[in-house]
Amino acid sequence: MPGLRAGNYLWESPLSTSCPGKMWWLLLWGVLQACPTQGSVLLAQQLPQQLTSPRYPEPYLKGQETTTVIEAPEGFAVKLIFQDFDLEPSQDCERDSVTITASGMAPHRFCGQQDSPLGRPPGQREFVSSGSSLQLTFCAPNSSEDRTTGLHKGFLALYQAVSMNHSQAISQVSGGSETTHAGDNPDKAQNHCREPYYQAMPADTLTCTAQGLWKETQDRQEVPHCVPVCGRPVTPITPNQEAQGSSKAKLGNFPWQAFTNIHGRAGGALLGDRWILTAAHTIYPKDSIFLGKNPSVDVFLGHTKIDEIIKLGNHPVRRVVVHADYHQNESRNFDGDIALLELQHSVRLGPNLLPVCLPDNETLYRSGLMGYVSGFGMEMGWLTTELKYSRLPVAPREACEAWLQEKQRTEVFSDNMFCVGNKTWQQSVCQGDSGGVYVVWDDGARHWVATGIVSWGIGCGKGYGFYTKVFNYVDWIKRVMDGKD
Repeated sequence: MPGLRAGNYLWESPLSTSCPGKMWWLLLWGVLQACPTQGSVLLAQQLPQQLTSPRYPEPYLKGQETTTVIEAPEGFAVKLIFQDFDLEPSQDCERDSVTITASGMAPHRFCGQQDSPLGRPPGQREFVSSGSSLQLTFCAPNSSEDRTTGLHKGFLALYQAVSMNHSQAISQVSGGSETTHAGDNPDKAQNHCREPYYQAMPADTLTCTAQGLWKETQDRQEVPHCVPVCGRPVTPITPNQEAQGSSKAKLGNFPWQAFTNIHGRAGGALLGDRWILTAAHTIYPKDSIFLGKNPSVDVFLGHTKIDEIIKLGNHPVRRVVVHADYHQNESRNFDGDIALLELQHSVRLGPNLLPVCLPDNETLYRSGLMGYVSGFGMEMGWLTTELKYSRLPVAPREACEAWLQEKQRTEVFSDNMFCVGNKTWQQSVCQGDSGGVYVVWDDGARHWVATGIVSWGIGCGKGYGFYTKVFNYVDWIKRVMDGKD
């Protein structure tokens, strides 16, 4: 059984190989990754990296103990924060536990679940070493009740190297931001954000004036703020090249997925931290008896199971904006099938709740490009209780037009739509999936992009599905989100 697992994000390494003093760190990192053991050493970098218990997010095995030492380069400290924590609770954490030790810091032992009164969970506390290393020990001894697999999934933590000058006096200030006091000068502060979920914009050093206002070098007054990072799941999907049909999604695979209840279940995707992208027909269905009436809208986020996502609570909607080109009374015309829901409050981003990105070029619609569509819709005639996803290709437009003619269908297939799937494949998108998004990987930008919105189809059998082409509406989306439309 290997030790704790460390994962890399999609960003390039911030450590420069042109610096001879740091070359041996990179060589050590490569050796350790190739030869994981029960006791291992990891190199912290300036961008966050992932550390998990063995088998996470599957339940961990009993009868093991692993120790990981996290080292930072000279002049840096190690910062660690738990994003998910689920260990068997016990009095004084005498059974399953995670222990954190570092020079100049008393050992801390944790167990239990985040936000639970049982055990001693770490919560959102940050651990910063006073020196250049920090040690984490995960212990899950055998018990008389269970000698193999427990019922708890372990933990997910993020670790990174932070400047020694900036490693002290960290305090949460708002949303995704935190302020770090620099050195001995209390009037200087560097704006930091809860990476990898937020990034600072702008990332300038700010001066606190005598009047208590923040001042930049350009002499503009601005409160430090953080913006959401889109399209970079902490737990990315693992592609299966041969898979057809639908598969169960793991927590964090599609963190932008929304579950909506308007005229029945539907889907959507988080944009930023307070907008939901969805299909207009989920709000104003075609041929509906509720023609023209304003419906009530429920939005749920942050989980892959229906019962759990509902427990997390409804996010009240402040405003519903439907595109002007959508006409509810034209039953065979889904042009303009796009809408935005503005939430009353911004959501707090984390590993299970992150926004998706918007497309910025036509190449993301090339024929044959593979993507994923996810949703809580019907499967085999039954409503699913868990989030499912399918891997499908962008289809040639001519093939979809020919298929519609073959089926003698008169639905409008406009330039504001594109089609997905294969004539001989089960399309695996059905009632209840409407409004969810089709995402593709943008290799240039290194993030996931919502290129389509589930719009319409012909039954739930074999054939193509038709999607709203998001790229054609990006300007409209930005105007609405900026309050200009």
